[in-house]
Amino acid sequence: MITKEFIDKQKAVIEKKIESLASMIQKNKKYEDAGSADEDNAQEFEEFEGKTALDRGAETEIKNLKKALRRIKEGTYGRCRICNEPIETSRLLAYPEADLCATHAKESSS
Repeated sequence: MITKEFIDKQKAVIEKKIESLASMIQKNKKYEDAGSADEDNAQEFEEFEGKTALDRGAETEIKNLKKALRRIKEGTYGRCRICNEPIETSRLLAYPEADLCATHAKESSS
């Protein structure tokens, strides 16, 4: 059974993850001017592309974490959105944004 203390701890973890990811995205948006040589520009473009992909992943994770905060507020955090059974605590510890139990998560990834 998921306790209020567990949910409070998860809320703090979620908020910290959101803050950390938002900070990472902000840092990635600050990039230096392109280099003076074509080789510099190519390397910087590759780095920029990599950062952009990371940012998209981080933005998706922030979105999912914010949904988890909304579920905490609504009182539905820790319950599978498909079967409404409790999500395993170990799963929530690993993925605080989880909205599916292990069984349904496995089914949806197949």
